Amino acid sequence: MELSLEQVGEAIDRFMGQDVEAIARKTKFVQRTSEMSGQCFLQTMVFGGIEKPQPSLNGWAQVSADLGVQITGQGLDQRITENAVAFLKQMLSQAIGRLKNHVSLPLEVLQQFNGIYLTDSSAIALPDSMAQDYQGSGGDGPQAGLKVQLVFEFLLGNLTHIALRAGREPDQSYRDYIHILEEGSLSITDLGYFVLDAFKEIMYERQAYFLSRLNTKTGLLTSAGEDIDLLSLAQSCGREAFEIDVLVGKRRKHQLPCRLIALPVPQQVADRRREKTKKKARRQGRGIRKRTLALMGWTFFVTNVPADMLSIEQIAALYAVRWQIELVFKLCKSYCGLDYIAGYRRERILVELYAKLIGVVLTHFLVAPLRMSYGAHTNREISPVKVRQIFQRFARGLNRSLGDYPKFQSELSEMLTHIRRFGFKEKRTKEPNVCHALALVSVLCSIDADTGNEYA
Repeated sequence: MELSLEQVGEAIDRFMGQDVEAIARKTKFVQRTSEMSGQCFLQTMVFGGIEKPQPSLNGWAQVSADLGVQITGQGLDQRITENAVAFLKQMLSQAIGRLKNHVSLPLEVLQQFNGIYLTDSSAIALPDSMAQDYQGSGGDGPQAGLKVQLVFEFLLGNLTHIALRAGREPDQSYRDYIHILEEGSLSITDLGYFVLDAFKEIMYERQAYFLSRLNTKTGLLTSAGEDIDLLSLAQSCGREAFEIDVLVGKRRKHQLPCRLIALPVPQQVADRRREKTKKKARRQGRGIRKRTLALMGWTFFVTNVPADMLSIEQIAALYAVRWQIELVFKLCKSYCGLDYIAGYRRERILVELYAKLIGVVLTHFLVAPLRMSYGAHTNREISPVKVRQIFQRFARGLNRSLGDYPKFQSELSEMLTHIRRFGFKEKRTKEPNVCHALALVSVLCSIDADTGNEYA
């Protein structure tokens, strides 16, 4: 699917221009007429951070000079106030709301849902001066730490929610992602978000679906209300994949009707899991139950998605999509500079974080329409890292031309040409990329359905 130059250009131009000054005044970043307008500050901080992921005050001042605003690094630092934080925080919200791809991946297995929402978090160490706002996890870790909670909608490829939380706040206490889910959408989370009350809300209040790894300490009942011994059940099935209908949670307020799906893992995977668990237990000075180690020979999922929507094979392939949000965090930290924090002043740190996050949203806005531009069966995959590197090369030209729409469109056109030529990973020969894998399992399951396969 080709990027529309006009749509991309108009969306970025609107985001950087429309309502910016009104928001700058509402947040009191701009209170009187000044060369350093809201738009100039936004462009300076965002495009400056894209061009140089480890920016300095002097570097940002040079970006301002490119826009015709002469200011020193010290003068710019004086503009970085609590009002500047509020302004860029609001502009991040605007970026998430406006910079959206509207064409879904052409995969029937995904299009059954009104969205595929992936939720995860990543930790960022902060200077100790931030401990009052963002308390760290304690122990041997930093006194101040940030946890970025992120929701990535995979079907369209949009970042739909970004929240900054204290590093010590557990993922299980984060519930904002639930309120984003549309009716008929699917939420995919890891074990850190395994909370039965959350799953209940997704099922009954949001009228949506969830897919999660099973916390094997969770009580399970048969549909008739009888206890299930998970290990005995798995061992009775040998090394074959299986699924059964269960009630998840023994307390009356839970007992959620779900499918339990079990997949045996290769011996080397089970061995790695056990060794990792043993090392952690030794470090914490505690023992491990034999049952816990034995269950590591399987991967267990629970979901309320009916079997006629997703087979066992499709469940396994679809859960692998969760890795995509890990790649978003890798891009944020390794290539967008989110792991690099300059200075110790609270306002400076937060302004830099929000500006870089806006740059991440802009990058994904460019990536999303190209994820299957060569078709699902060609096994070609766009590289967000390469797109970001190309974006970095063109950042100064785009920034300087933004006020001149024809010139901006010309600069943007050249950048998109480079993305189409140089922004893709090499074609895979051994393993399919995630979209290709989903396409393949969809075809295989369709064939199995025609021949009466029990898992189709």
